[in-house]
Amino acid sequence: MAKLTRAIISHPDEDERIELLGDLAEKYLEEIQHHQASACQHSKTELREKVVSGGGLQCKHQCLVCGAPVGSALKKQSGLPPWDEEALSLYHDCRAAKRDSILRKYIRLNAENDAHLTKKSRDWQAEYQAYRRTPEWQAKQARVLRRANGICEGCLDAQATVVHHLTYANMGDELFFQLVALCQSCHEKAHPEHHEPMFYDNDYVPCAQCRWGDGGISCGKFDVPAYEALEAGGACGPDSSAFESLK
Repeated sequence: MAKLTRAIISHPDEDERIELLGDLAEKYLEEIQHHQASACQHSKTELREKVVSGGGLQCKHQCLVCGAPVGSALKKQSGLPPWDEEALSLYHDCRAAKRDSILRKYIRLNAENDAHLTKKSRDWQAEYQAYRRTPEWQAKQARVLRRANGICEGCLDAQATVVHHLTYANMGDELFFQLVALCQSCHEKAHPEHHEPMFYDNDYVPCAQCRWGDGGISCGKFDVPAYEALEAGGACGPDSSAFESLK
């Protein structure tokens, strides 16, 4: 598996470090490296007269692009143009401004990417929550629970009350090996990223919230396992027709 590219940016205005990942990090590093490689190579110079400390004069080549001194001082000559004292400072300011613009560009792109992913995640969660309320999902739950004979496939001990997705790649058209029957404790272990115990409530068989249900394990109204009551042709069926909310 290829290693995920990472890059850390220090925000120019705030005490904040921003982490870029993947393609965005690769593009940022490429642009920064290009910027660094574009530093002046002093290919164009001119011999000029420079005033040094103490008021003396020195003859030296100055880069016509960045204003940096190039090489050693030479024998004094007359009629040389004066040294451009501001050129080097202006060049460094321009380079710093360019680097700053690159940083701000990728900080903006990262914020836009985060906002896009947040919206995508919210849209997906809304779609998933709607799907989990359908008779199709309830029927799949019943079949998975029957396959496990109502026993948790996580601990092989407790009664299973929920069907867990091992992957969401085929949400709505799951392969049955992508679904496992779990008890509540094992389901919480399977989702350590969510601390709210009721976050995945719609994964639990509706019997868990029915007045006749035994914690989602069995149906007291029809005296059968919950998964049997919820199966197609079962006493309650995938549409939970006999469901009665807790009083």
